[in-house]
Amino acid sequence: MRFILGIDTAGPRGSIALARDGEGSEPVRLPEGGHSSGLAPAIERLLAGGGLRVADLAGIAVSAGPGSFTGLRIGLAWAKGASLGAGIPLFMIPSHDAAAHAHRRSAPRFATLTQGERGHVMAALWDGCVEEGDDRARLLWGPEVVPEEDVLDRLRERAGADVPVAAATEALEEWVLDLGGTTLPAVPLGPAVAELGAVALAAGAGADLLEAAPLYGRAPNARKPGAR
Repeated sequence: MRFILGIDTAGPRGSIALARDGEGSEPVRLPEGGHSSGLAPAIERLLAGGGLRVADLAGIAVSAGPGSFTGLRIGLAWAKGASLGAGIPLFMIPSHDAAAHAHRRSAPRFATLTQGERGHVMAALWDGCVEEGDDRARLLWGPEVVPEEDVLDRLRERAGADVPVAAATEALEEWVLDLGGTTLPAVPLGPAVAELGAVALAAGAGADLLEAAPLYGRAPNARKPGAR
């Protein structure tokens, strides 16, 4: 059996999970706002529950973003250190891909949404899995940076109709609802990250441990003195 550890710390609803031969386990939720202190103990308990050590894993998959600056750094730092120490591959899973995989059977067509620069969001449109044997959502458009007030119209143009939105945070969900859109229920993304890590393992698509870096989707609020 091959086990992949999936880590999602891209947003406040962090979670982890194991994929055994490509099938994700039930997620273990991380305490909201407590990724830094909660991630390592949660992973230790998850692995111990399966009688596993990090060295027994076939690889580690981690959310690559876009998402929280702090959350992404915490997840990637742990994943890099563990991958390097155990000599196992690291897989970087984009947040939009993870959300689409988690919601692939929720609707025939849907959108994923993450925060972009101030006044903007990053949106993508997907076809869900509606046929027997189809297990991957299909990207139709994006992810693309769109002004907040235009995103639902842009999605309608691309989809030809209204589509439900899988939003990365509670604030984005409220914003979509305020604009008259509909949202898909939030789900932990740890299992989806782990399952997509198994796909990446089969494809030999491991990340470079030295070069791997988060995809923040926007510039940090804090800047160096003199930076513009």
